[in-house]
Amino acid sequence: MITSVISEQVSSRTLAVAIVDDHVVLTEALGLVIRNEPDLEVVGVADTIAAARELLQRTCPNVLLLDVSLPDGDGLDLVPEFKHLCPDMHILVLTSLSDEKTLLRALEVAVNGFVGKNRHVDEVLAAIRQAGEGEIIIPPSLLVGLLSRVPRVASIYSEEVTREPLTPREQEILQHLAAGHSGAAIAAQLNISEVTVRTHIRNLMTKLGVHSRLEAVTFALRQGLVELPG
Repeated sequence: MITSVISEQVSSRTLAVAIVDDHVVLTEALGLVIRNEPDLEVVGVADTIAAARELLQRTCPNVLLLDVSLPDGDGLDLVPEFKHLCPDMHILVLTSLSDEKTLLRALEVAVNGFVGKNRHVDEVLAAIRQAGEGEIIIPPSLLVGLLSRVPRVASIYSEEVTREPLTPREQEILQHLAAGHSGAAIAAQLNISEVTVRTHIRNLMTKLGVHSRLEAVTFALRQGLVELPG
């Protein structure tokens, strides 16, 4: 059953978030945290696949937090259907980041990333916001190994391109991205504005011939332009 449908109308400047998980304590805690954020709004909670279908038919969120193990099936099996129901929705899988089998399956169905259930709340909120901007959330330390195990996905990033050299600042920011730092964290560390960080990121993605931060980091790692943090 659907635990709740909170709201079906949110501000255009607010990210609508839905949660599909059968752990009541987790969903209630996440809901409370998200509702305290001025730019985020929980539009619904579901505890089964059947309830998730009904929820998505009633309100298509910007970001869906999806558990894998649900009482009536495997959440990942329904990702294509969920994306068909809500084509503009971004899906983050709630899972253990040590569960490689689940991570590989999630990549194969092209979710937008993973959120570890044991991660700090600030990391979860940051992941929601990044997913809402179309970013793919995969810890850099897992990235290369996972992509090498999924040829269909890895092939996206294997093509050689002629690229314009990066400036020292762009190179520095790319290294921060490879370390998994958010735009806000990069701005704070480099003592520049987030707007400036976003401009540098757009420029370096153009030079590398990629379309997302994930692609930029993956390309850079494969080409030896950056190193994973130790």
